Amino acid sequence: MTSLRNLGSNFSLMNIAIIGTGNIGGRLAKSWMEHGHRIYLGTRNPLNTSVRSLVMINEDLISAHAPEVAASKADIILLAVPADAAFEVTKQLGDLNGKIIIDSMNAVFRKPIDFNKTSDAIIAASGNEHIVKAFNMIGAENMDNTNYNGVKADMFICGQFDSDKAVVMKLAQDVGFRAFDIGNLEMETPLEHLAMIWGKLAFGSGLGRNIAFKVLQR
Repeated sequence: MTSLRNLGSNFSLMNIAIIGTGNIGGRLAKSWMEHGHRIYLGTRNPLNTSVRSLVMINEDLISAHAPEVAASKADIILLAVPADAAFEVTKQLGDLNGKIIIDSMNAVFRKPIDFNKTSDAIIAASGNEHIVKAFNMIGAENMDNTNYNGVKADMFICGQFDSDKAVVMKLAQDVGFRAFDIGNLEMETPLEHLAMIWGKLAFGSGLGRNIAFKVLQR
């Protein structure tokens, strides 16, 4: 399998496993497929209506598999499952060495677990530190449409390795975002705080879900 870590921004099409095919995972699957990436949906229920509807869009580019099979076929793995399940789900994916893991989760834990951050759970389960936090800071509707009156919404990402982030930045751009690398995984918690602010604006301030962040520059 091709290693992507040394390709930086020169790569084109990739094999991507999406573990969790809900609001975030399903939308990103469709967008990335439209850009020609090969998508492997990881699911325990391949006959689920939402999973079947994704596969039927283009069966040459999207297929459904058990999560561990999907992960084995991919160079990049998007984790879009409840934070509580991050450790157990990652553990079930098998050997993740050589793969980039996109963590789109926020550390909202509904039951006691041994971790404060989802990246810690992923590392403990897999031993893989090639994690990029992305697609967690705004509502899922933005994965369908990043355009706000002709202006692209911004997406912030963080991770330990520049080569990993270059790959994920390109994937964010494929979806339609203007992407920013804001540093290493020490920025994971601030990114999640930004998600909290998005939620407060969307629901507490009554702005609704179709809102996003924008960096303005003179």
